[in-house]
Amino acid sequence: MVVSIKKILLTLIFIIFLFGGAMSKELTTSDRLDIIDVMSSYARGIDTKDFDFYEKIFSDDVEVNIIYDPNFRSGGQVTLNGKEEWVSYVKEAVSKYKSSQHMMGNPLIVYEDGVAKVRTDIQATHYYKEGAEKKSTLWGHYVTHMKKIDGSWKVIQHTLTSIGSD
Repeated sequence: MVVSIKKILLTLIFIIFLFGGAMSKELTTSDRLDIIDVMSSYARGIDTKDFDFYEKIFSDDVEVNIIYDPNFRSGGQVTLNGKEEWVSYVKEAVSKYKSSQHMMGNPLIVYEDGVAKVRTDIQATHYYKEGAEKKSTLWGHYVTHMKKIDGSWKVIQHTLTSIGSD
């Protein structure tokens, strides 16, 4: 009887060890770094205007919400649905700029029910085509939801909240 209980306990420990990672509700360090890479790719795609690269980080049915402060684009809110609509919006928006630089930091990542939620601070400087000295800077934060799809983290929901601009 003692041997049977010992075997059962060892088997349970082995199963937990073997499959514990698959049942984990925590992200691995590798997942966290991959999520931060997605956010860095977001900035790189916009700043280089490489939209083929940029669109790869989004799910096909991504939902995007932008809440502008009153000093940037006259304020207001924009909601876009789907990767095609979002990338088209970004292409049009950045067509006014000769260059831009999106600086992101302080990523805070929470993982719940298979979704990684990352809050990232943003400072985006935009240099307009029409004047060498004309630029605007936007401050705010992103709240971005991601899921692992076909082995890669993809943005499924993205919100920009602008808290100020000049």
